[in-house]
Amino acid sequence: MEAKKPRDSITKMEQVVLASHANGQGRLFGGQLMSWLDVTGAICARRHSGCEVVTAKADNLEFHRPAMQNDIVTITAKIIYAGTTSMEVRVCAYVEPKGGWEPQLICSSYFVYVAMDENGNKCRVPKLIPESKEEEEDLRRCEEKRNKLR
Repeated sequence: MEAKKPRDSITKMEQVVLASHANGQGRLFGGQLMSWLDVTGAICARRHSGCEVVTAKADNLEFHRPAMQNDIVTITAKIIYAGTTSMEVRVCAYVEPKGGWEPQLICSSYFVYVAMDENGNKCRVPKLIPESKEEEEDLRRCEEKRNKLR
């Protein structure tokens, strides 16, 4: 199994906040955004692993600011850790309001996915090769966190 780099599986998804995604005040429902984050993160993990994945954990989900109806929401996902069968993915959402303002962070989270084979059993995932100091630091932090849980 060949190791992969984080850039090999970077995923980006864009959505327009429609009336059906918003509450009575026109704000995007948090649950809708969480669903978009999970789907984007799962695609990233699937690209890295090359197989189906299941969500094992959503961690440090933080809402920083609202998105409003008709805003464009951009969600990015990047793998930051790959273990034996699991992967951790950083997922961030940005809003691009009407008027061409600079995109602003509205939500960030970390999701853990487990790779599954066609029989529903856990399967091995490729190792992760960091390419920058930031990626090395992300990997180191994840490894330390995992070691504390053991």
